[in-house]
Order: sequence, then C-alpha cells, then structure tokens
Amino acid sequence: MRLLLCLLLFSSTVFSQSPGVPVYPEGCGSGSQAALLKKAHQLREAGKLLPMAKAAEQLTRTSCELTLPAADTKPLGGRERWQRARQAHIRVGHLYLCEECDKWHLDLSGGYAITADGAVATCCHVLPAPPKMREGFLLAATDDNEVLPVTEILAVSSGTDCAILRVHSEKPLTPLPLGLDVVPGDALWCFSDPSGKRGYYSEGIVSRFVQRPFLRKKEAASLPKGAELPRPVWLETTLDWAPGSSGSAVIDANGNSVGHVSEIQPVLEDPPPNTDKKRAATFTPGTYIVFHQAIAANELLKLVKKKP
Repeated sequence: MRLLLCLLLFSSTVFSQSPGVPVYPEGCGSGSQAALLKKAHQLREAGKLLPMAKAAEQLTRTSCELTLPAADTKPLGGRERWQRARQAHIRVGHLYLCEECDKWHLDLSGGYAITADGAVATCCHVLPAPPKMREGFLLAATDDNEVLPVTEILAVSSGTDCAILRVHSEKPLTPLPLGLDVVPGDALWCFSDPSGKRGYYSEGIVSRFVQRPFLRKKEAASLPKGAELPRPVWLETTLDWAPGSSGSAVIDANGNSVGHVSEIQPVLEDPPPNTDKKRAATFTPGTYIVFHQAIAANELLKLVKKKP
C-alpha cells in the first residue's frame, strides 16, 4: 500500500504543472513540426509569405521608424518574467524546398517582439537563405505554434548582427522594451530553443562587455574601400544557449531586453606538449570554458528612428 501511494505521488509530480504552462512534445512522433509545416504551407498557397528573392532585395535597408515602449523600471516576479519572455518570443526562419531531398523544410531560430503592432528583432545572420535551397520564404511563429507571415524586412546591420522585421498577427504582440541600464553581475534570463529543445529558460549573470568585430576576415574584405569595420558591443553572459537560440532576447529583472543571442565561443584544450602530428590529429580536446555572447541592445537601437 505504501509503495502504491509513493508511486501515485511520484506520478502526479512528474505529469502535473500549473495552468498555462506548456509541456513541449519531443521526438519524431510529436507531430509538432508537421503541424507547423501544414500551417506554413497554407499561408504559402494563399500567397501570404515573403519570398526569399524579395527578402534579399530588402536586406539593404539600414534604418526604420518605430515607436518603442519605454524601458520598465519595476522588477518582475519570477513567473511573470518567464511569461513575458515566452509571450514575446517569436521564432524567425525559413520554409524552403531542398535541392537534395526534394522536400519542404522548416528552419527556425529566435527573435522577439519589440512593438505590439508587429516589429520583431532578431539576428541578421538568421536571414540569408539556407544552403541547398531551391525555393524559400521568410516566416515567423509564436511559442504557441501560431505561424505569422513576415511581411517585410525593416532594417538590417550585418556588421552588428541586428535585424528588424515586420510580421502580421491578428492580435497584438507582447513587446519587450529595450534596456540599457545593465552592468556586470546583474541577473539575466533567456527563453530560447537551443538545438531544437523548445522553450528552454535559463538564468545567469552579465560577465563583461567587450567590443570586437562580428564580421569575419572574408566578410570584412568585401566592405567598400575605406569603410570602417563595425565593432559592436558584446554582452557576455553565463546563460545557456546553443544553435537555434540565435536572435532570442536576453532579459533583465524588469523584463527588458538588454541584448540578443548571437554567438557561442568555446575555448578548447590544446594537445599535450611534444605531441606529434599523428597523435595530435586524433586528440579529443576537452572544453575549458564556453563564452555565450549577445549583441547589446544599444546596437539594435541604432537601427531605429523615432517616429515624428
């Protein structure tokens, strides 16, 4: 009898959660991706998705006019902060037909609403067409799996890995104010989908700020002659994220976005001294530390001109 009671208690703990808290399905049989693909195809067939050819033409836009909400100064409770982060989270990516397997794929990264009427911020590096794309479209989706058409690209900075899109939603979005009052030691949170693990919410702190280029040498070489290499401000954190998290908001205690996920930089162990080339080639390095780097919110603000 006691064993049965323990099993019942364990069972109710594992499978229960507060109202409004999603339980994310995982695995091939979840049907979540199939449902999203179906909704995306319905929008594509209705001609409501932005073709990648047209999106590419809009990548030259460098600024836009928006009225942004003022930064909040009142700390939120833990549950309220998670809820705001989740509601503001807008996944951004592509529906595309693959050259190799002749199938349609959905590839989504992170993003977040910055106005209630459809302005969404993300990384510039999530916008280019995926490799092996035959035909493709830009689109977005909420954490509740509502697929939102991207109607246009408003502004982009490839040098600071920032982009602002416009999406169409039947109801107002939950925007995150942009916050600049942040120092090392401040607590931070991030809601994202690392490696396809939906709705992962992590906590950390600001480690430091650093200024360095985002563009690699090859990309920097393609800049117009005499152009200054952009050196964005990076916000390094102890948060957790992975591929798939790019563009997701990094929020402070008040629910402001102080930056967005951009890079992961692992520092790997070197082969032992005096290791010959043959052994070095088979050496499996350990990881000393992983730097989680976000683009500071001030870089995104540079794309926004206030409406008169």
